[in-house]
Amino acid sequence: MLILSPGPANITESVRAAMTLPDIGHRDTEFRAILRDVRAMLLEACGVSSGYRCAVLTGSGTTGIESSLTAMKGVTKGILILANGSYGERAAKVASIFDLPHETMNFGWTGQLDLDAIDAKCRTTDADTVYLIHHETTTGVLNPLKEIAAIGKRHNKWVMVDAVSSVCGEELDMTGWGVDLIMGSANKCIRGVPGAGFVVVNEQLAEVMQGRRQTAFVTDLVSHLEQEEKGETPFTPAVQVFAALRVALEELLEEGVENRIAHYERIATVLRDGLAELGLELLLPRDWYSNTMTSIRMPEGFTYASLHDPLKDQGYLIYNAQGPFQEKMFRLGTVGVMTEDDIRGFLNALGRVLAK
Repeated sequence: MLILSPGPANITESVRAAMTLPDIGHRDTEFRAILRDVRAMLLEACGVSSGYRCAVLTGSGTTGIESSLTAMKGVTKGILILANGSYGERAAKVASIFDLPHETMNFGWTGQLDLDAIDAKCRTTDADTVYLIHHETTTGVLNPLKEIAAIGKRHNKWVMVDAVSSVCGEELDMTGWGVDLIMGSANKCIRGVPGAGFVVVNEQLAEVMQGRRQTAFVTDLVSHLEQEEKGETPFTPAVQVFAALRVALEELLEEGVENRIAHYERIATVLRDGLAELGLELLLPRDWYSNTMTSIRMPEGFTYASLHDPLKDQGYLIYNAQGPFQEKMFRLGTVGVMTEDDIRGFLNALGRVLAK
């Protein structure tokens, strides 16, 4: 089955085999080695060597989001959340649940982030933190992280980024762009399996977070940073998931992050060219999209089920839309182990379904 979603993604047999490692204790030397390697390779994959710290958490990418936001409790004057999809709105919901001071600039699910409006807001707001989604998988739009980070730094803001579906799939220069913290996930562009999220944070912000008013327990970022630097996780981790992540990171670094990104860009181009040849309409202008997700308007006469089911029968799993876009569009992720020939095979199958 070729999974065309923004994650979980198809994985290699080596990553799958890593989950069958012999039983080991999560407080013993074997797991300590896995944790040490994973944390070091995540920093390398993110292009940072010194000045940044990494925590790996058992759970989804949202675990890292909650962990990062709650670590700002009591140490932030306010968080300016930039939203143009469900994941920006989710961050605002998390902030509300934990009673974090925040305000949201909502640009709509098919809108781009307005740099001039953001700059003007940063000039006047008391918020000391800017929070944005790099790749908003609600629609597949890639937000201008480099430019927004520059705005944030110009106004002396911390810059926190949900990079769950972009890290190792899109260009990211944390140091050069002035990004203070990113959240990521094992099971998207890195091609691990679901069950591990991570946070990479610079030492200056991590030091500020030491003074947080702790409101989370299992997901407390400061506790994870402290314990993992001693070689252990605060609580029982998903041992096999971490082992699979280590192998996925080894494969990523052997391939090269830049090469992985270029591969995603190539297969996305093949996909979008093929969709155009089939007469399908993209939801957004083509140059707005990321390398790893494409949203397509539902063809006339079809429902999601009438596309999904026959494609699944042929070995291709497409991805449904969210919220008001359900039944109005479908999504295709290109983050897993797949080739240009795999994409062409899918396009042929889609053409057969449309012809019927």
